[in-house]
Amino acid sequence: MSVAPFPPAPPAGFVRHEYQRRWEIGRARSAVWQWLCDPSTFTDGQIPPFRVEFLTNAAGETGFAEGVYNAHVGPFMSFSGVLGEIEPERYRDLQYFYGSYAISHALFRPTRLQFWLEDGNARGTTMMQLQLTADVRRRAERVWVKSMDLFWRRFGRWCERDIPNSWLR
Repeated sequence: MSVAPFPPAPPAGFVRHEYQRRWEIGRARSAVWQWLCDPSTFTDGQIPPFRVEFLTNAAGETGFAEGVYNAHVGPFMSFSGVLGEIEPERYRDLQYFYGSYAISHALFRPTRLQFWLEDGNARGTTMMQLQLTADVRRRAERVWVKSMDLFWRRFGRWCERDIPNSWLR
């Protein structure tokens, strides 16, 4: 039996929303990929009771490997899922399980988080694209977009700032 982590269509009263954002990072793609796939990028600096966890997959791998379970939890949120397809230095997929939510399960239900990387416009830069798919209560869609704009606004700067100079050689 094969079961998808999340139903293919939103429930009644919800719409499927794809939030997208792009950043041009002043770092090489290999360095951005290394940062994006380093669990400490997401676990270090979490303010309790917020927490990010990675649980070993069937092959005994942990971190950012296909089939690894991931949970980002805290007050008013639970984003739990499994890492799907990973194409080194190009694409990473995290599919959230049914029951994941932000604020309330009655408002915002994330279903998938995807990242794409490609060479940037200038030499030595990387274009990073994010797409967060969620089932959003129809009447709360504008709130979701504004909160995602606020939350993801600094992600590109955070990436560029956190990549150590030693990775650039």
